[in-house]
Amino acid sequence: MRKIIVLLLMVLLIAGCTNPAKDTIKIGLLIPTTGGLASYGDAMGYAADVAIEEINDAGGVLGKDIELVPKNTETSPDIAKTRAQELIDEDIVIIIGAAASSSTIKASEATIPNKCVLIAPPSTSPDITTLDDSDYVYRTCPSDLLQGKAMAMYIYQTLNKTDISCLYVNNTYGEGLKNVLYAEFKNLGGDTLKAVPYPDSFTTLPADSIDFMPYIDSLYSINASIVVLIAYDDGGVAVHQEATTGGDSLEWFGCDGIMTSGFLVNAGTYAENIMGTAPYHEEDTYYESFKTRYKTKHPDGTDPVVFIPNTYDAIILAALAIEKAGSNTDGALLKTSLRQIAYTGTTVRTYADAITQLNNGNDINYNGVSGNLDFDSYGDVITPYEIWKVISGSFNHQSIITP
Repeated sequence: MRKIIVLLLMVLLIAGCTNPAKDTIKIGLLIPTTGGLASYGDAMGYAADVAIEEINDAGGVLGKDIELVPKNTETSPDIAKTRAQELIDEDIVIIIGAAASSSTIKASEATIPNKCVLIAPPSTSPDITTLDDSDYVYRTCPSDLLQGKAMAMYIYQTLNKTDISCLYVNNTYGEGLKNVLYAEFKNLGGDTLKAVPYPDSFTTLPADSIDFMPYIDSLYSINASIVVLIAYDDGGVAVHQEATTGGDSLEWFGCDGIMTSGFLVNAGTYAENIMGTAPYHEEDTYYESFKTRYKTKHPDGTDPVVFIPNTYDAIILAALAIEKAGSNTDGALLKTSLRQIAYTGTTVRTYADAITQLNNGNDINYNGVSGNLDFDSYGDVITPYEIWKVISGSFNHQSIITP
């Protein structure tokens, strides 16, 4: 019996030696998988999965696989900060996220003092530009300083509207974009009528429990030529209620925050023909490759919407920064290498090509599927904007505008 036990132990020991647990390098991911932006958070997760698969298929980072550690922010700024701290407590020094600008700003209260790099794919508030972040906060999306200008230019110069009103979510994102839009519209010579805020709490409520009509009634009395809707998925409820209860008398213009499947669902057929703005990216062969892979991850096989390519690029950039730095434990070193891999050098469009160039001792300039990723002094990127329009229940590209 003793011989059998010894032999069994030897077999287990040999098996353990031939199949050791593989060490990984961890990257954090802050996304809302519950709350008002849940559908958007899920889409960010699928994009991240595409990037992780590509990275690991190409040999990983520093000879190890990348492991994504996701945390649900629940579309809540305070919870986003808590989840960021949890990732930091796991010795993670580079995090992708969050989604809402208010969540990213709150999360940065944990990441900045802990010298953890934070890369936000969809957080567009101008307040992020001016964060006292010691160069630890970056974005793969442009600031609403640009979107507000693009909106104003298109509405005033192309749609020939001379006055506007606004229904906006009362948080960092909504207030920031509204302020830029109004300032730029005035600069062009237009009139900015009363803007109506609605509670940020609407973003966390079930769609069938939200009543926008008190706020929409205020819009009727303003009688603007066009109403700019600065919202998330819940904004679709406003459009639907106005059309079914108020008589569909308002002309709406949207933003990047409503360019989601959740908005189309909540607005229903009343979303048809609504136009809006969103950051533009070239739909070249690299983007098409990403789109194909993304659709295989998404359970409904749907195309990626705005900022989903930015999430993919953020993961690729994080991995390349670690490879360039030769370390995943030093946040100060990572923030330096992050700028180095997306500025000057050989232009690369895939992770595998980037790794080949780095291994050959070459500088690289990673140009992602979401567009230009050259970080300015604030950690922001600058891109043109597209005008989109809902046609037959889908978002369709119309034109490009450079603010």
